[in-house]
Amino acid sequence: MITVLEPASRRERRKAQTRRQLLDAARALFVKCGYDATRPQDIAREADVAAGTFYLHFADKRAAFLAFTDEAAEQLMERVRARASATGDFAQGLLHSLEAIIEYSEVHPGVLAAAFADASVIAAGVPDGASLRDRLAQSLAQALREGMLRGELRRDYDPAVIAHGIVGLVQQGLRFGVHGGIERRALLENLVRFCARALVTPSRVTHEEIAK
Repeated sequence: MITVLEPASRRERRKAQTRRQLLDAARALFVKCGYDATRPQDIAREADVAAGTFYLHFADKRAAFLAFTDEAAEQLMERVRARASATGDFAQGLLHSLEAIIEYSEVHPGVLAAAFADASVIAAGVPDGASLRDRLAQSLAQALREGMLRGELRRDYDPAVIAHGIVGLVQQGLRFGVHGGIERRALLENLVRFCARALVTPSRVTHEEIAK
């Protein structure tokens, strides 16, 4: 009996398709049920594949979660970079970045909340930069360094420390604003104005900006 082998290209496509199904299923369940309540067998069932197939693509649930957050981070950062690159001004760049984050959360409901709820997972030894929070902070830290080199931002801060602080500030501020029913524009302008007043060098702040 002659065995006809499936072409490698077809096998790779099928493998990629199955991984895509599993990742989509993981994303849906992490958003709906949370990390702790989601099991590998649930992901396999949602993807309509055998339970053992899950382990052909992911070592465990944690690996699937990290793949989910990595993809979400790439999607979000692409949107943030596109919006923030429209201006070299720190305040406007931060405002556009926050607008991009909110737009992403509206297009992909629940994804950011699920991806940010990763403290216990990341604490288990994931390298720096693996989490969505770290991705945002690293991107912001780079923008802060560039602003400092141009003389637009104060240089007596550690950009990495301040970037992580701003990400936490923004995360809590946006959460409070949503639950408190604060108008979006007013919420964003408050956050941006606070950060700009702390970071922008006095010579770069106009009288009108100070008076706002």
